[in-house]
Amino acid sequence: MSLINKISLAITSTILLFVLAIPVSAATLTVTNVTLPSGTPFNLSITGGYFGSTVRTISTPYAGQIMLQTKELGTIGTWCVDDLHTIYLGNSYSYTTGLLKTDSSGSTLGSSNNLSSQQIHDVMALATYGNQVLAGMASGINRNMMSGQVQAAIWSIIYGASVTASGSDVSGVSALTFNNGVQSLKTLAPTLAAGPAVALYNLATNGSILSQSLIASSTELARLVPEPNALALMSIALAAGVTLRKRRNSN
Repeated sequence: MSLINKISLAITSTILLFVLAIPVSAATLTVTNVTLPSGTPFNLSITGGYFGSTVRTISTPYAGQIMLQTKELGTIGTWCVDDLHTIYLGNSYSYTTGLLKTDSSGSTLGSSNNLSSQQIHDVMALATYGNQVLAGMASGINRNMMSGQVQAAIWSIIYGASVTASGSDVSGVSALTFNNGVQSLKTLAPTLAAGPAVALYNLATNGSILSQSLIASSTELARLVPEPNALALMSIALAAGVTLRKRRNSN
């Protein structure tokens, strides 16, 4: 075996050991309380896309940043990526981390519709952006508006639908202003970084979805989850190393 082959084998073996050493099990969050401190001041309607001609309505204030109190990480901010299942305020749940891949429209993740890479990026980016912006906003109409707009934009992207507000002005703010804000966020999303966004799932042992799937954006939470991009890169490097050795050995 040549020196080059020995070096290649050593590098490949190191990569393989590193991949095997990374935990692949998902992190689990024990949720002790669910709150929605800032929700939309308007009633919302979701139409088109996945819902077709059916009008899905969300009453004020039940669209906005969902706060989970957890035993492991304290309070983390999350957003709903699944308006077809329910999460109850004040209840306790067990959520596991995962990759955002589907719209959770089925009884299981496997029977749900796959999201495009652009949809996944935009939802993750808005979750991160929404948490960052709300962290610096005081309670009041502006915070409620932003919280509701981010959630509405996420639903619009997930379902390829139109999410619109209706009703009388609230504290001098109109539904039209709310709707314009949602469109602005959808336009902004592709330019934003995804940040430390992680999907959260409450699943039964048979894989059925028990409550709303969520997207969290928390640096502490992301540290508990294997980095998918890093794993993919290492897998590619491993395959490349094996191929390179085979080619050199055949020459």
